[in-house]
Amino acid sequence: MRADESPKVFEDIMRVPVKMEYELGEQTEHRLKEMGARCVGETLDVEYYYDTDSFQLASTQTWLNQHNGQWGLILAEEQELNHAQSYHTKKLEAGHSEEKKSKILNSSHEEKSETGADFRKTSNNECPEKVMSKSQVQRTLDMSLAYTELSDPCSIMLHLSKCLQLPLTHNETQSMTMKDFLNMARIQMYDSWTRTSTVKYSLPGGCSLEMEKNYRIPTETPSAFLMMNADVLSISSELEKMDRLRKELGLKPKASSDKQL
Repeated sequence: MRADESPKVFEDIMRVPVKMEYELGEQTEHRLKEMGARCVGETLDVEYYYDTDSFQLASTQTWLNQHNGQWGLILAEEQELNHAQSYHTKKLEAGHSEEKKSKILNSSHEEKSETGADFRKTSNNECPEKVMSKSQVQRTLDMSLAYTELSDPCSIMLHLSKCLQLPLTHNETQSMTMKDFLNMARIQMYDSWTRTSTVKYSLPGGCSLEMEKNYRIPTETPSAFLMMNADVLSISSELEKMDRLRKELGLKPKASSDKQL
């Protein structure tokens, strides 16, 4: 070391994630724009619903859905199940069943499918009276029946092949993907329902904000999560900075909100 050099001191700054939950204010989104916040990501939690173009499944009290890559088939308990299917079958709890059915039949969904397919259009060989409109699909649900849900893809394909009179064996369904089966059975997505949406913003000062809307509870105020990686040695000033930012954005405190370090 040269005489004119002094030893360099390296200080490691320890940071921990801090996340504060609030309610979205009426002016929050407007103030985000004024602040120059940058949207860095948007996530939609979507559930998709499938049927044939003439709604053959719905007409037999059968409902096929997909969420987060997981397939589910809801059917009236009066339908027959073999042992292979019943092994993978679970009864829907009362509350869960009502939630599932309400999502499938939610009349607030847009009529247009995200695939662009219009299931109410018929080909030249189809009889118009055999094609059900979406409102007719909604009315087919018999609320007095008990419902069961299949979650195993093989069991779902076996039951659907029986409903649609497709000549498929158990061994054939085991070596078949759901995508291949849907193509063979001419089953397509006819609607979708957004469960939650999350939008993330990058804010000045190293903070970020996530806004989450829960569509399962339409009357619920959207949540806002203010986050930052705080310096442990200056935690008090870091929290004060977050609180000033909270006020600037017009976020409303939640009674159950906790500081998570």
